[in-house]
Amino acid sequence: MVWKIILGIILFFILLLSVKLKVFVHSEDGIDLSVGWLFLKFQILPKKEKKKKKPKKEKKKKPKEKDETIPEPKKKGENIFLRFYRNNGVDGVVELLKRTTDALGGMFRGVGRAFLFEELFINLLVGTGDSADTAVKFGKTCAAAYPAMGFLTTHMRVKKSDLEIQPDFINGSNKAKLHAKISVRPIRLINAFIVLGVRLVFKVLIKFLRGARAKKTA
Repeated sequence: MVWKIILGIILFFILLLSVKLKVFVHSEDGIDLSVGWLFLKFQILPKKEKKKKKPKKEKKKKPKEKDETIPEPKKKGENIFLRFYRNNGVDGVVELLKRTTDALGGMFRGVGRAFLFEELFINLLVGTGDSADTAVKFGKTCAAAYPAMGFLTTHMRVKKSDLEIQPDFINGSNKAKLHAKISVRPIRLINAFIVLGVRLVFKVLIKFLRGARAKKTA
């Protein structure tokens, strides 16, 4: 009976964590950022102004008597990182860093694929006040923005997207609009961090502790 209750609780939390967490971003004159989950919605930006509280009168504290006893100096232990370096040298440190970056790279790939851009719309207006300079700036902006958008849509999960860049030869104004709706299932993020933790423990931490172990003197 007890194991059925425990299993039911686990399944309940799995179902809750499987519900999509949605992030809404809109940027034009300012940034509007909100997060929604189930029937809840939280406004992150812009922050609501808090009412200022009246300052409380501070009570005068009596001066504390000085302790004239001299504290004993703390014994410093040997630095574990220096010991690892001394035992394994540069090659050992490089291998440890490589293992760490491999584990982190796998986590970032897993986290990146966990997010879904349900909507991603960007509108850019480019201008300088001079027609020739505006044309040059427009070309540079296109050369940078479109490949970046292509990279994002290729390596991330994007459902609807659009990038529009326009030159402003008349007023020479610069404006940027962004609208994004991003969703993620929390359980996928938790799984990515659990996998990262296991990889760091077995591939990095154990090797580091073994390599930093003090060698026995004959």
